[in-house]
Amino acid sequence: MRLSLRQARRLKDKTQEEMANLLGIHIQTYRKIEETPSIATIEQAKKISEYLEFPYDEIFFNF
Repeated sequence: MRLSLRQARRLKDKTQEEMANLLGIHIQTYRKIEETPSIATIEQAKKISEYLEFPYDEIFFNF
């Protein structure tokens, strides 16, 4: 199952603000990551996938 980062976040009822706080980044930066997941660092991508409880490759390798 392939999901966009936005879809994964919404399935877990998380806000963009919660995600930004988790990563310790500004909400605008998180919004950019959501629009273009390839700009996320590996550490950010792993944190996001763990927090949302979705495999890393289902969110960040959505081809």
